[in-house]
Amino acid sequence: MKKILFFILLLCTTGIINLSQAGAREDGLKAYKLGHYKEAIKYWLPLAELGDSEVQYNLAVMYSEGRGVDQDYKKAYKWLIQAADQNDADAEFRLGKMYAQGLGVDQDYKQAARWFQYSAQHGNANAQYNLGILYAQGLGVRQDHELAMRWYYKAAELNHVSAQFNLGHMHEHGLGIPKDLNEAFYWYDKAARQGAADAQANLGRLYFNGLGTQKDDIIAYAWFNLAENQDIKNARLNKAFVFNQLDSDEKKQAIALAKDYLSRFGKKK
Repeated sequence: MKKILFFILLLCTTGIINLSQAGAREDGLKAYKLGHYKEAIKYWLPLAELGDSEVQYNLAVMYSEGRGVDQDYKKAYKWLIQAADQNDADAEFRLGKMYAQGLGVDQDYKQAARWFQYSAQHGNANAQYNLGILYAQGLGVRQDHELAMRWYYKAAELNHVSAQFNLGHMHEHGLGIPKDLNEAFYWYDKAARQGAADAQANLGRLYFNGLGTQKDDIIAYAWFNLAENQDIKNARLNKAFVFNQLDSDEKKQAIALAKDYLSRFGKKK
């Protein structure tokens, strides 16, 4: 009977501890969102020391960015390693970024590739994209455009806009693969609709020249207008050139479409 009572008491105590930890995590998050970083650290530090990987990552970010504490990459690294040892994909990505940029550690692309690989395999789109960059440029790994594209595809499927743009660029110019303008158009369109300025300019060019899609000067004008709105070089000239090719009715359509696209795909300055 005593053993049963002790077991029940142990379960209740454990439950109270878990509820207390969850409460401290939430209180820390509330403080963080309010910009009360030092208060957030008071809530989170005990949890991090108990092995909470989410909180360990949060502390690492705070030390990396100097929020509520002096910027300290060594302490950031300490907490990232502990979180990464628990397969935290965000922590693995940040470690890769630290090695790639030499933040608090010696720049080491091999180590960057190692951590990006772990994070990428755990589904982190930023890591997948950055691993693609390393393979495309041969940094820390043997240059391999096929592997670069494979990782870009994984990131692009998770709506990583830079990966989508890079896929468009590789397909348009045949970088390590045969040229495929239809595929280039597809990925530029994906990126452009997420607000990528270079993709918007390239999409305008493809529409104007009928490359990978049917030629359409009105749509080309709308995409050039978006690119111009983000200060892309030559977009203004291209937009004006296309506009001069249109008749009066087409100009009205182009202006209306440009306004519509700006509201849907434009970025506010």
